[in-house]
Amino acid sequence: MSTMNALSVPPSVATPLFGLWSDIAGLYRGAVQANTEQLMLSSAGIIQEQMLRAFITASQSCADALAKNALSVQQKSMERLAEANGKAVGLMGRAFTQAWMGNLQPVR
Repeated sequence: MSTMNALSVPPSVATPLFGLWSDIAGLYRGAVQANTEQLMLSSAGIIQEQMLRAFITASQSCADALAKNALSVQQKSMERLAEANGKAVGLMGRAFTQAWMGNLQPVR
C-alpha cells in the first residue's frame, strides 16, 4: 500500500472534479451576474421614478407659489391704483373747489 498525501487526487479523478467545479462556479457566476443586473436595473428604475416624482412635486409647488405671488402682486397693484385714484379725485376736487371759489370772490 502506498502512502498518498491526503490532498493529492489521482489524475483519473482530478479531471472530472475540476470540470465539475468549473461548472458549479459557472452556475454561481450566472446567478450572481443575474442578481447584480437585476439590482442595478431595479435601482436605476427606482431612482428614475423618484427623481420624476420630485420634479413633478417641485414643478407643482413652484406653480402654486407663482400663482400665490401673482395674486398678491395683483392685489397690491389694485390697492395702489385705488389709492392713486382717490388722491387724483381729491386733487381734482380741490382744484375745482379753488377755481369755483375764486370765481365767487368779489372783484375789487
